[in-house]
Amino acid sequence: MANQIGDFFAPYPPERAREGLRNHLRTYWDPRMRSALLAHIDAGGEGLDEGVIEGASLLRESAAEKSGYYGPPQA
Repeated sequence: MANQIGDFFAPYPPERAREGLRNHLRTYWDPRMRSALLAHIDAGGEGLDEGVIEGASLLRESAAEKSGYYGPPQA
C-alpha cells in the first residue's frame, strides 16, 4: 500500500513528493501502521520504493521541526 501512495506522489518534485507521502501517512494511517512501516524500513525496507522510504522516514522528525500544515503538498 505504501508503494501505491508513493506512486501517486511520484509526479511531484522530490521534496514535495516526500512531504506529501509523510503527510498522508501522518493523517490517514493508524499509529500502529506507521510504527510497523518504520520497523520494516529499519529492517531493510525490502519491497519498498526509495521515495517511500525517504518520505516515511520523515515521520521520525519531531513535531517541533515540522509543525503546521499536514495536507497535500503545497504549491
